[in-house]
Amino acid sequence: MILSLAFTQFVFISLGILALNVLLKAGGYAENVADSFPPIAVALGRHGLWMFCIPLIWVAFAALCDRVAKGPWTDATARISGTAIAAAVFVIFVYAASTCF
Repeated sequence: MILSLAFTQFVFISLGILALNVLLKAGGYAENVADSFPPIAVALGRHGLWMFCIPLIWVAFAALCDRVAKGPWTDATARISGTAIAAAVFVIFVYAASTCF
């Protein structure tokens, strides 16, 4: 379960960065006209690669939850947080892409 959620997060980030950069370039994005584009879209287009740290950090958290398995550190906590992170990444990129039009 950990790997499938981490892979889903990774795929959402990869496709989001790809789609956002395609939309920015198709809209005529260049460094000298960056002010005419939404700041969130420009920021994710320029620095979106740092978001690949999210699945790595979450995998470490999920592994910790798998080993401890006491109190709030359970497998269910890891699954819920992984699903929430994947959904948040999807929503952020969809929102950023929708502001490009």
